[in-house]
Amino acid sequence: MDQTARVRLLAAQPLFSGIPEERLGRLADALEPRSVPDGEAFIVEGAPSDGMYFVESGRARVAKRLAGGEKDLAFVGPGECLGEMELVRGAARSASAYAQGPVALLRLKTDVLRAWLDADAPSAAGFYARLAEIQSARLRRTSDEVALLYDLSQLLVTPRATAKDLLARALERVVPHLQGEWSAEARAYNQFEDEMELAARRGAALGPDAPEPAPKGGAAASWRDERTIELALSAPKRPLGLLRFRAAVPLSDSARAEAGRTLGAVARLLASALENVEFRTDEALRERLRSRSHASDL
Repeated sequence: MDQTARVRLLAAQPLFSGIPEERLGRLADALEPRSVPDGEAFIVEGAPSDGMYFVESGRARVAKRLAGGEKDLAFVGPGECLGEMELVRGAARSASAYAQGPVALLRLKTDVLRAWLDADAPSAAGFYARLAEIQSARLRRTSDEVALLYDLSQLLVTPRATAKDLLARALERVVPHLQGEWSAEARAYNQFEDEMELAARRGAALGPDAPEPAPKGGAAASWRDERTIELALSAPKRPLGLLRFRAAVPLSDSARAEAGRTLGAVARLLASALENVEFRTDEALRERLRSRSHASDL
């Protein structure tokens, strides 16, 4: 990437918007290219910050250590950056970043950025103001996700008679919490007909009835295109239901990662709730059979 392309890359970042190209040219000259092979971590959680990274080509996965393993937080593609928060505040890395396939990066070292900011007070003021805006937006998104999961959990503590009723009411709660405009549908598995029956829909039909089954109990998510995500809900060895969501416009890698993380959490909750509905239905059926058997003995 030549110097002109590097300046354009920096100018496209919200952190550097409005800063004259002459000023950005000095940063562009200091960017260090780095190639990372598939699977290698170039940011390690808990390690000191060595700078922020811009993705020139390829794709990176951001993940955080949690009980039981790592959780994916985001996917970053060409033209996007990561690592800016720790870069400025001097804290240890809060997550790790891995190459998904070969990745070409440009690194902006911590001391270079700080020296650049110290040399121009107006640019520094704008930079920190935009950094605060970005952090506030991230906190709002986190708050929205917490509010959604709480709202959904309140629904799930109330027993539902059928899986279709549960999914229909859940869809009513989920869609208004999503960023932007979305269409959605929910389907419940009918084991007697061996098919997915429509439980609820918002907007147009989103695809064929037969999903890819989830390989294990829980929820298996897959993006069909840049707008559509499908989540197959299952118990061990058997399907339970299906969720589909489609955004009104194509989503970036980072927007898909964010939506997938939120909807994945929703789907896991619903898979557990559907198992409970199935268990209660089976218990009620067995109780009726026992009552009839007892009545016939009399």
